[in-house]
Amino acid sequence: MNLLPDQGYNWHKINSMSTKYLLAFGIIIPLLLHGQKPEHIYSFATSLKPVDWYKQQKELWKKEIGENQANSYAWYNYYRSSRNAVRTDTTDKRSHEQKANELRSIVEEMGKAVPESFEYNLCKWMNEGNNLAYISYLEQAEKLGEGRTEHLSDLIVWGELERNTTKRDKYSLAMFEGKECSPGLLYYNHNVLMGLKENAIIVTCGDNDTYPLWMLQAKGIRRDVTVINASLIRVDSYRNKLFKELGIQAWESDEQLAKKNPNSVDINTRYEKTLITHLAKNTKSLPVYLVLTCGESYSNPIADQLYLTGLAYEYSEKSIDNIAWLKRNFEQVYTLDYIEKSFFYDISAYYTNLTTFNYVVPMVKLYDHYKTANELDKAERIKKRVLFIVKGRAEENDIKNYFTNP
Repeated sequence: MNLLPDQGYNWHKINSMSTKYLLAFGIIIPLLLHGQKPEHIYSFATSLKPVDWYKQQKELWKKEIGENQANSYAWYNYYRSSRNAVRTDTTDKRSHEQKANELRSIVEEMGKAVPESFEYNLCKWMNEGNNLAYISYLEQAEKLGEGRTEHLSDLIVWGELERNTTKRDKYSLAMFEGKECSPGLLYYNHNVLMGLKENAIIVTCGDNDTYPLWMLQAKGIRRDVTVINASLIRVDSYRNKLFKELGIQAWESDEQLAKKNPNSVDINTRYEKTLITHLAKNTKSLPVYLVLTCGESYSNPIADQLYLTGLAYEYSEKSIDNIAWLKRNFEQVYTLDYIEKSFFYDISAYYTNLTTFNYVVPMVKLYDHYKTANELDKAERIKKRVLFIVKGRAEENDIKNYFTNP
């Protein structure tokens, strides 16, 4: 499942068809479909394809359904390709409700054609967006899904929503062992975890900065850390349970706030603006971090209290020596060889490439420190690694110029 509609990276641009081709879509699609075959559709947070590819696949799977209405696998891929197209098409100007209605109608038709299938029950749950009133559909999908992998991420979330770490670990390990597991994202998130203080709370914002952390914890790595996904924390029953565990004052639900302040525009943005500061008030004095992959809506309101310690910001109202933590993490803790020697197949290579860029800012800060401290050998080594990371990227010339004229 997608914990967020997208990852929110500033440099993330999704390919889309030109206006000319969109206007001629009815003519272009049959030509594009010629010679194409229907393929299994993964979550776009796992393996991103261009929007026109999703649209092609949508038509191909629709054709498969036309030939056999009882083909539940075709229905699943038709729904998934439609969902991916809706969520990645930046040219689609329809309202959120119109887009939701398109996906809802597919699920309704699926329910008429293959109501007892694994695929229908999974899609019904997926389409309701973590609404626990529909958990019975995920339960049924679990019963019917022996040997399947499409529902593992949803089962992990189910375990987390219940705060049942045994269940979460079970399905995290299954996901770890499956073909949808990204080695690059595991390495990156291993470094995220290892760079945190003991018993830390870390806030994440998407699939690729959340599931790998839970998979690593299921393997026994840094189980002392509490991972809080900023989307899941909006589920009232889950949030109340988790806050109680951590010694954090309960928040009113959105519904309660709306009744008290019907004209407030801040209800939908309170998580972004105040989540970190609220977590920091925990009675156990647990350190709180924000991953670099969260958007500026989370970091900007508290920029003066965030300290870059590696691949995460530590929140602190008092000044901390973040340079010491940068040195510790990059010199002693982080596993970095995978960046230059990635001898593995990575289904999420696109996202691994994006997240690797997050090393650049902390590395440049460390480079500046080494230059000031006259540790020139260290400065040169980290400079070479940065230049390797940015090679071929739009930012390459800017980084080169910075090293030439710091």
